[in-house]
Amino acid sequence: MTLSTLISGATALPVLFTPTPDAGKRFIEFFTANIRNPNTRKAYARAAAEFAVWCETNGLTELRDIEPVHVAAYVETLQERLSSPSVKLHLAAIRMLFDWLVVGRSLQ
Repeated sequence: MTLSTLISGATALPVLFTPTPDAGKRFIEFFTANIRNPNTRKAYARAAAEFAVWCETNGLTELRDIEPVHVAAYVETLQERLSSPSVKLHLAAIRMLFDWLVVGRSLQ
């Protein structure tokens, strides 16, 4: 499965979340095995991809370098352009994805 299957128009998995083949597999498993609702799956995949772009734009290229302060800064930028429920969706997606990566030892 590719990100384009999860998000219309996406062409590749975010490099931030796929530094190794195992991490890439774990990233895909998060969306396919962990999230059953296809609409939620697409929304969370879109949120993760947007967060990855924001991180890379702000010089964060390694998962291990991302700290709560970075997520807070990202949320601040989201609040400038999205409704409160949309911001909460992004935050939930990021939180769940990082939890999944930690549990799967893709991020320590």
